[in-house]
Amino acid sequence: MADSSPHSELEIIRQIRGGDTEAFSSVFRRHYEPLCYFAERYLHDIQVAEGIVQDVFVRMWESRDTLGVQSSLKSYLYASVRNACLNHIKRQSFTTSLDHEEERPDDATVQPDVQLESNELAEALEKAMAGLAPRCRQIFFMAKYDGLSYKEIAEVLNISINTVKTQLQRALRSLSKSLQHFRILLLFFRCWL
Repeated sequence: MADSSPHSELEIIRQIRGGDTEAFSSVFRRHYEPLCYFAERYLHDIQVAEGIVQDVFVRMWESRDTLGVQSSLKSYLYASVRNACLNHIKRQSFTTSLDHEEERPDDATVQPDVQLESNELAEALEKAMAGLAPRCRQIFFMAKYDGLSYKEIAEVLNISINTVKTQLQRALRSLSKSLQHFRILLLFFRCWL
């Protein structure tokens, strides 16, 4: 599964449609963890996210005869997980919050001034990210944390590649403006372009 050329993807899809459990297992092993992190951003609960991703793979296997992959398998999986997350949110009728804060373990070895700077940076980054428009933030996360290409993001969200590029540029401009005093972080973000 290391080769992700269009030819090899077509072969893997053909194998899965034919009931090849090894081909299916290799797709599962390659994509399961990144898809769980992707789903967690929608659901803010890793256990629920894992369940959603598992369900997507189960449905994929159960309907393997009619597997409707139009472009890339990766795009198909991300779109399926995204849709499953949105359906779950609708069913549960709960709202998610951008103020969700992960618990961090206490580390007695961290110097107080280093911890303070780290906390300030985390708070500034969280505030800057919360200031992005929802679609802009979503595209930024898909590109920078999920590692999706512009084309894959466009396919998952059913938008043009130019819209993806524009939204990423807006996100980076907004983050640069919000985080002017954290120069190292700005250099880090600019390296992502």
